[in-house]
Amino acid sequence: MGDIRITGVVGSPRLKKNTDALVQQALDGCRSKGALVDTLYLNKLEIKPCQAHKVQDGKGCIMRDGMDAVYDIFEATDGLVLGTPVYYNSVSSQMKLMIDRSYCMAKAVSLGSGQRKYVTTVEKRKKGIVISVGGSGTNPDCVLPIFDIWSNEVNLEIIDSLCVSEGQLGKLPMESEKTLEAAFEKGRDLVRCLLENSW
Repeated sequence: MGDIRITGVVGSPRLKKNTDALVQQALDGCRSKGALVDTLYLNKLEIKPCQAHKVQDGKGCIMRDGMDAVYDIFEATDGLVLGTPVYYNSVSSQMKLMIDRSYCMAKAVSLGSGQRKYVTTVEKRKKGIVISVGGSGTNPDCVLPIFDIWSNEVNLEIIDSLCVSEGQLGKLPMESEKTLEAAFEKGRDLVRCLLENSW
């Protein structure tokens, strides 16, 4: 398979805080298994909101902006570590921009009789994990259905998740050794899974 590349996608606007810290721990776990890792901070990109152009011809979005770098990553990386804080029982606005702007990656295919289905135009198959970090709430797993729907459009199989909150732990997740260790192990498991199921 060659070098395994893992990209951490941080959807938090805050650097070196809970979400970022757990994503970095997971990437450290990936690195410990020999993977090449890098981090994409969505808040540093100029990504416009989806304008509902409804163009799904498999050629990508007609708008040119920071999302172009994300599209490139979808075709280059072997795995994704997706990190988001929980805002109002959903992903962050930065993560939602990326998700919404992935709409163009699915192409409509006619099934006849007026029916159609959508298939991804992203050729690179990937595996990934989701890291969801909540504040005072106790249901940080509320974001998982969003990622489940989105993952098909970018040819991603989500194999695991780490969902934690300060409300559950009684402390900041980045200050919980058990949580940091769990993130590290999730990263190791992601690379192990890629090695065992190389395409």
